Amino acid sequence: MKYRIIGDAMQTVALELAAGEAVFSRLGTMLFARGAIKSETTPAGTYWSALTGPLVMQNEPPLVVYRCDSGGGLVGFHAPAPGRIHCAHLDGSARVTVNRTNILAATEGVLVDPVHLEGEDRGELPERLLVTLSGSGWAFLHGSGNLVEFTLKADERMVVDGRMIVALDGGIDYSPKPVGRPGDSGPLPFIFTMHLTGPGRVVLHTLPDP
Repeated sequence: MKYRIIGDAMQTVALELAAGEAVFSRLGTMLFARGAIKSETTPAGTYWSALTGPLVMQNEPPLVVYRCDSGGGLVGFHAPAPGRIHCAHLDGSARVTVNRTNILAATEGVLVDPVHLEGEDRGELPERLLVTLSGSGWAFLHGSGNLVEFTLKADERMVVDGRMIVALDGGIDYSPKPVGRPGDSGPLPFIFTMHLTGPGRVVLHTLPDP
């Protein structure tokens, strides 16, 4: 599988698929498809069913699989807002924690596991905000605005806006520290800080999601 990022303010990721290769995204994000590309909204098999639980909440668009049947094909996915696309490579041993809503597309072979954050059950944090990616393949993550990256050394600490996390990798430990509750307004609105401890890399986006 080969890919390229097209555009500047509104980016698109274009993937060249060989016969038998597949990629998944959400319904409504495909910009173009050329060649022997077929789509399916209800793919069979335990791999595909395991993706739905962590990634799709009620009333959200379902996942769609785009597979190249023969020869070669090209499929592109458009970003939902002005921003940047971050490419994460999974090599079978790496694990990357990401905001599930930032996943634009991922190739077959990428595994997704839910992350339970302390405070979700009490309504102090958005439900199912983060997931962990593993397995083998590529994941393409979109962050609104610009992307800012930091590398933390062992035991180095950092505080970030938890809503702006695109990806955490390399063994970063994280602890949520919310103030208020989601949807709060007034003199003290909901504030979601995430306390990070290295080593690893942090990728943030700069524009809040609508």
